[in-house]
Amino acid sequence: MSHGDDFGDYIVFVDESGDQSLEKIDSGYPVFVLSFCIFEKKHYYSYVVPETLRLKFDFFGSDIPILHEREIRKRENDFRILMNAIVRESFFARLNSIMTNAEYTIVSTLIDKRTYSHYEAPSNPYDIGAEFGLERVFYYMQEHGQRGKRIPLVFESRGRNEDASLRKAFDAIMQRTRLAGMPGMFDFHCVSKKANLQGLQLADLVARPIGTHFLHPTQPNRAWGMLSRKMRSNPSNGNIGGYGLKIYPTHEPTPLEFWQEWPG
Repeated sequence: MSHGDDFGDYIVFVDESGDQSLEKIDSGYPVFVLSFCIFEKKHYYSYVVPETLRLKFDFFGSDIPILHEREIRKRENDFRILMNAIVRESFFARLNSIMTNAEYTIVSTLIDKRTYSHYEAPSNPYDIGAEFGLERVFYYMQEHGQRGKRIPLVFESRGRNEDASLRKAFDAIMQRTRLAGMPGMFDFHCVSKKANLQGLQLADLVARPIGTHFLHPTQPNRAWGMLSRKMRSNPSNGNIGGYGLKIYPTHEPTPLEFWQEWPG
């Protein structure tokens, strides 16, 4: 058997929205969201990558720009072109088309820091978000015939110390898990945004709309409407809660409207 026979059919990209501080909580965005975007490899390299590169060449003349949610939202740096309303409308139409037509599954963890910060000796939000997310990604892989396969897990690099801390947390999760088969499934990687991986950039675009919808459930959010259909769901009833989105802590304050809007 060749080594290639061990390779799984999927690749997972991970990015976050919000900061991890529990001491100084941003009242405008008091949550931490960690999103895992699961792509089937053949679809990723045959559709997602070329379509994203085509978008970049068409709007920037090269594939150098990196799609970054914050810069797009604030129209900074390469995305100053979005100040032009005609360009902006055309750009978002193309980007939304890619995000809608691309086939991927989202598993996301949302930590409500307003509640979580009051816990005794709370864990780092990134670490607990990673644990909840990894468990659900593992379940997804089991459901899709990946038992015994190697799955690349690509986190965005946040600096040498942060990457080392995440690796330590990842190893600890694998050591204590009771899920048979999870240790050894994931190939851990931390990759710089500068590597310009298209999957990592799409993961970056996914996280914030989830947090925004949680905080403002009645506010129009076109991105949420699109992304909610991509989330892992309960196969029997289509519910996303606990499957594609783990909210922690689960008790109040959780806006009631948030749950009423889940697609059934």
